[in-house]
Amino acid sequence: MDIKTKALYDYLIEHTPSFTQEWLKCQEIRTGSHYSLDAPPEIQEKIKEQNGKYFKLMAESLFRNEQEMKKAISDWTKQTASQRANSDTSLSEVTRNGGHFRRLMLNYVERFAEQTEHQVTIKDLMDWVQKMNIAFDYVMETFTNNFLNILLDRLSSQSNLINELSAPVITLTDNVGLLPIIGDIDTTRAKSILETTLQQSTEAGISYLIIDLSGVVMVDTMVAQQIFHLIESLALIGVQTILTGIRPEVAMTAIQLGIDFSEIQTENSLKRVILTLAKKLNRDLETGHE
Repeated sequence: MDIKTKALYDYLIEHTPSFTQEWLKCQEIRTGSHYSLDAPPEIQEKIKEQNGKYFKLMAESLFRNEQEMKKAISDWTKQTASQRANSDTSLSEVTRNGGHFRRLMLNYVERFAEQTEHQVTIKDLMDWVQKMNIAFDYVMETFTNNFLNILLDRLSSQSNLINELSAPVITLTDNVGLLPIIGDIDTTRAKSILETTLQQSTEAGISYLIIDLSGVVMVDTMVAQQIFHLIESLALIGVQTILTGIRPEVAMTAIQLGIDFSEIQTENSLKRVILTLAKKLNRDLETGHE
């Protein structure tokens, strides 16, 4: 590292506290955000500490090679992205504040050039600005990727949970389960219903599964195929399926589409099918059959 770059680095590190104070003045009140002026004192102190580390990280980019710079920045953005994602701080706020940070830091580079006893040339300034801009760009690239990946993972987990909750197998007896399906069924949800139903039926050890379609307002060819696929898969693991709750309009649509439910056991009343199964199971117990 040459003498002038070392002098600039020392200048930046020395002025870290004043830089942080100037940066904080750029903030607004955005309740819930870590960057908000009304953030709790402990959050504000944490932000100041992180800001100082970020400032030092950018100063160190002046003398680090590309590999070292990227490694240091990746470690830092991975941590801070997780913290921002767990608050109400939006990506747009992070980007806006990143812009404030970049402009202020380049202002400090300009102040150094004006105040130092060293002879700073245009080439020196351009080299410093170029290195810092490359580092700033890499910060935003890695922070955005980490931030979005965290949010996407969270959305995926929530979606999986919703799908599981929207297709629960309810155990009625030791042998009988009920699967109420509510709402529209697309390809993704149909796949989820198939996987969770097979798993839950196996874990519950049931022999009969009642699939209640009273909450399904539309059945098309794709939905019918998925229902057939589910019934066939359940049969392979020894679970007999009974369909109930097919609404009149759904039945009419099925007929118009040429969907054939004749090979599948159907009932028009959930109550009736439960009573029928209960009687059958009682008879089996009395005669000693499983």
